Amino acid sequence: MANFEIGTIEIDKLFHDLNIKLSIPDYQRPYVWTKEHIEDLLQDWKDHFFKEQNFKSDAIDYFMGSIMIHNNNGIYEVIDGQQRLTTLLIMDYAWNGVNSVLHKGIFSFNYQSKISAEHILENRNLLVNLKDSLVVQSFNEIIKKLVCSVIITQSEDDAFVFFESQNNRGVPLDEVDYFKSYHLRELNNYPHYLRHFAKKFDQVNALNNSKVKTKPHLKSLNEIFIQQLWRARYWSKNKLLFATRKSLLDNFQKNTVVFDAVDNIKLYPSFRNTLGTSLQFNKQMQPELKSTIRLYGDDSLDIPFTINQPIQKGIGFFLYTEKYTSIFNYLFRDEFEGDIKMITKLIYQLYNEYFINLYQLAVVMYYDKFGAEKIEEFCKWLEHFMGAFRMNRSSIVEQSPIVLLRDYGNVLLMIEQAYLTNEVLHNLKNSIPEKYYQGFVYRSNEDGGTSIHHNDASEKKLSNARQNYYQTVKKYYGKWSVNNCELNDKQNWVNGSLAK
Repeated sequence: MANFEIGTIEIDKLFHDLNIKLSIPDYQRPYVWTKEHIEDLLQDWKDHFFKEQNFKSDAIDYFMGSIMIHNNNGIYEVIDGQQRLTTLLIMDYAWNGVNSVLHKGIFSFNYQSKISAEHILENRNLLVNLKDSLVVQSFNEIIKKLVCSVIITQSEDDAFVFFESQNNRGVPLDEVDYFKSYHLRELNNYPHYLRHFAKKFDQVNALNNSKVKTKPHLKSLNEIFIQQLWRARYWSKNKLLFATRKSLLDNFQKNTVVFDAVDNIKLYPSFRNTLGTSLQFNKQMQPELKSTIRLYGDDSLDIPFTINQPIQKGIGFFLYTEKYTSIFNYLFRDEFEGDIKMITKLIYQLYNEYFINLYQLAVVMYYDKFGAEKIEEFCKWLEHFMGAFRMNRSSIVEQSPIVLLRDYGNVLLMIEQAYLTNEVLHNLKNSIPEKYYQGFVYRSNEDGGTSIHHNDASEKKLSNARQNYYQTVKKYYGKWSVNNCELNDKQNWVNGSLAK
């Protein structure tokens, strides 16, 4: 424990101690406390400090948890506790105005991200409107009774080891918060890189965390790591299991690689990082190398990485994040025009989140390897593959994607091992035997339509979910399904729609 100084201090004294100037490191996550967190804290204080609407001056101190600080050559950087400290500063500013710590310039935190600014403004407005509450009227007495444990270390590594082992009060850290702080630490001696990649990461995080009501199947950055990138790196190797926090941290932190120079990013062979694409013989019977290599400029889609490559600690991790969030957003947030827009819309109508996640994962992996080549064909055969499984199950549950990949064909492994798009398409189509659709009979309705029933003595209609699947997909394929309305003919529907 020689590297640690441990003590207890009143929050009020911490804020007014002129010898301690606390700061927020660039690699810290944004301020994310919401109305609910503040209301919970205020209710705790009300229960603790008041009895029958009166402030208890003899109430014992209220413990605000531990604060971890790294003494970085006299600059005290908050490693853990920023959410609570920031909230208390906002309260003080909202309720004490010109007499507040912030107004007097005694103490300040500098946040750069838009996420932080939005939450700070929202919480300030909330707190200003609470001026008549009992807690507000007694705030200056309460803050003198707020105490915290302070742990100061000279070693940043020790600070993070301690921090990551704690169960924190307040908002639990997402995995991406750990990833960000871990990889920015690699850039501590390169402030220009640190600021650049911290800012870009926060921009990516803010974009993906902004849910659009009309596009409910977008993903936060944390979801992209758990439901897309981690699964791509495991499921495409037939390791069909779900992520744990340990496996996420191992994959995107512990097992990342280090080379001699922090800004020397190693590249690996891939379709987008190959000097030659073909050999062509000239009239002198000499081979000439044909190349379409694209240099990475400002377009994140062109970063010459592959989804399963080793991840380099520091800048390599941030470029990896940038590329694969860009691909996901290009395909699904920006609604990749033409080839897959309509089939993606159909997927959203037909399936629950478990198969939507699988669809998005497979399309990201396919685009990463082959670009837009035959991508509409791939998406339609992928839907056919999932749909055949769906029609033979009463429900789709969390485990269903793993069962599909394990028992009927691992499309992610197909993509990973293929050199040509036709290999993927051939293997995908051959994973859908006709027996998938045995056991159904089709009956004409009074309105001229067709309904689907069990092929048994009861001839009972299929469940609403499966009936809806049949009707929706039949309508989607339109003229190709009119004269051959049975699902056994669905391959012909797909082929007809592709014969443009």
